[in-house]
Amino acid sequence: MVMTLLRIPVLLLLIGLQPLPVISAAAEQKTDYRVLILQYVEQDKVYLLENLRSRVTNKSEQTIINALLTEDGPQAARLFRKQLQDYPDPAFDSLSKARLAAYQSALSSTGASGKTVTKASFILQFGSFSSFENARELANRIAGYAPVTIFREQGMHKVRTQKTFGTRDEAEAGAKKLPFNSFIVRVN
Repeated sequence: MVMTLLRIPVLLLLIGLQPLPVISAAAEQKTDYRVLILQYVEQDKVYLLENLRSRVTNKSEQTIINALLTEDGPQAARLFRKQLQDYPDPAFDSLSKARLAAYQSALSSTGASGKTVTKASFILQFGSFSSFENARELANRIAGYAPVTIFREQGMHKVRTQKTFGTRDEAEAGAKKLPFNSFIVRVN
């Protein structure tokens, strides 16, 4: 019994003297694919994300890539919501919000027959930038007040509301509620 009690401190001492495993700086530093993911999305080359899927270890990045690559609309919406709720990331939050709004808009623009209903609608535009980074910066500031998306048109990145308004008067009323300058754009 005395022998056993003496062994425990000796074992603990021996364990404590074992050298700690050496972890290289490269192993500690995880690769950040955020910029590359956003670049592929901005350039409309989402198919290139398939090459990144196996290398990504960050949960937010994994969820965004899976959402972007799925062809199942409801599943993509669930993944975008999961990213926003479980893995919030300022780099991806506006993208997830924009995709969710586009999905909701697509759902609401189809009638009971499943045929697309086309009618005039209006949105608010807050700015137009040649730089995607500048557009994203403005979109992130506005996102706290209203869901916005960055729409690329003729080489420019336009920051617009995700919500569409049925009439110009509704759009004007919506614009008055926001602390940002905007103008009304007719779509459809």
